[in-house]
Amino acid sequence: MVCRSPLQYHTSAVEGTCHYCGSRDQWYISCPNGHFVCDACHNQETMQQIEAIIFQTTSTDPFAIAEQCMDLDILPMLGCQHTYIAGGALMAALKNDGTFQLSDDDIREVFHRTNKQAHGGYCGLTGTCGIAPALGACVAIITGSKCGTDKEQQFTMELVFRVVGAIRELTGPSCCKAYVRTSLEVTVDFLEQNFSITLSAHAKISPRLQTGKMPLLPGWFC
Repeated sequence: MVCRSPLQYHTSAVEGTCHYCGSRDQWYISCPNGHFVCDACHNQETMQQIEAIIFQTTSTDPFAIAEQCMDLDILPMLGCQHTYIAGGALMAALKNDGTFQLSDDDIREVFHRTNKQAHGGYCGLTGTCGIAPALGACVAIITGSKCGTDKEQQFTMELVFRVVGAIRELTGPSCCKAYVRTSLEVTVDFLEQNFSITLSAHAKISPRLQTGKMPLLPGWFC
């Protein structure tokens, strides 16, 4: 975004100032030339196009919606934009299906919650891909889960547990798009098992994408 150098991923936080908005923080991703870009600035342009798709689609197929988002030329191979695609595609499909009477504000709430837990590079730093809490937020909204609830919170945590397990099987190397596809499969199956809701059918994922055995390429550039 600044000088097109391959980014460096750090195991310890490095202090720096965002090149665009001037916010100062501790970062885990930088470039060799000392440039830092915060998640908000890094995601902004891509998120505008993702949101346009999510809020305008009339599809009830979360896989088709996700693929439309992942076909965007501006979308990097790796990045937290994929967490918003996963959560947004599922919520848009559920809203259009009508079973849970969801609104655009519910989709925005998923994005807000995802923003609290999906941060660039944290999948390797904490062991949790942001797609898991993004899809967990979807289940939390349709069940009314919050801290202190009983079955609702159990349902939410069970879905997140299953998604994390599915993503774990795909790691080495990472492929965010494979994570999105497989996580949506897990979530759609979960909704059918627990809520008897069947979303539109989707094309079978190719084994190469499903296993995540993709070439290891740099995900972000400065």
